[in-house]
Amino acid sequence: MADLFADAMPLEEVFLNPGELVFSKKPVVLKTVLGSCVAVCLHDTEHHWGAMCHYLLPTAPSDLHRSTKYGDIAIKVLLHRFLVKHKSRREKLVATIIGGAFIVFDEREIFFIGDRNIEVAQSILRKEGIRILAMHTGGEAGRRVVFNTATNKLIVSSLEHINLEDLYNPNL
Repeated sequence: MADLFADAMPLEEVFLNPGELVFSKKPVVLKTVLGSCVAVCLHDTEHHWGAMCHYLLPTAPSDLHRSTKYGDIAIKVLLHRFLVKHKSRREKLVATIIGGAFIVFDEREIFFIGDRNIEVAQSILRKEGIRILAMHTGGEAGRRVVFNTATNKLIVSSLEHINLEDLYNPNL
């Protein structure tokens, strides 16, 4: 990993728990662990800014649930940060979608959340005219994601036998 993220100085590392979002104008390394959750990484190719959201569920059940644990909210918050707050140009934004595995933590709760999480990311990004550079999605294994916000370089590693606590483990 050191070669892929080699810089003059080591970059600050930030771990995202489920439901969190980070936007950074300064170069940082964002990390997260995914099961059926999805992470969307956005990168401004002109300014070299980056961001990541890690959401658990595809859509908020109502307008009263305005949390970034929902994909429709998290992705729109990311886009607002780039396009409105920081005046990025839409055509300079690129996205990567990661996660959405078929992971069953409780056999009584099989709702194909991973597939739906992927679909909401694709739908919103396409509707907003954001180019999707890559997708590392689906399957039956969790993933560890390491994202350099300045270079848009990613490392996505497969994680077999993931459990719920792993999603909150920055040392995995």
